[in-house]
Amino acid sequence: MFESVFYTVAPMLVVGAVAVPVALVLSVCAGVHKYAEWREYKAARAAEAEADFEAGAAVGAVDTAE
Repeated sequence: MFESVFYTVAPMLVVGAVAVPVALVLSVCAGVHKYAEWREYKAARAAEAEADFEAGAAVGAVDTAE
């Protein structure tokens, strides 16, 4: 009777003991990766906004010179 417990429950406990930490590590890694992508996206948006602002300021300077 106890042998059936060791053959069924013990492997599930081992798999669970390995799978849970692995899932947590992968989740943290995915979050870090997503955060890095978000920072790159925000930097690109800021650079685009800065370029638009400078282009607008250059157009304004040309208009006032006329």
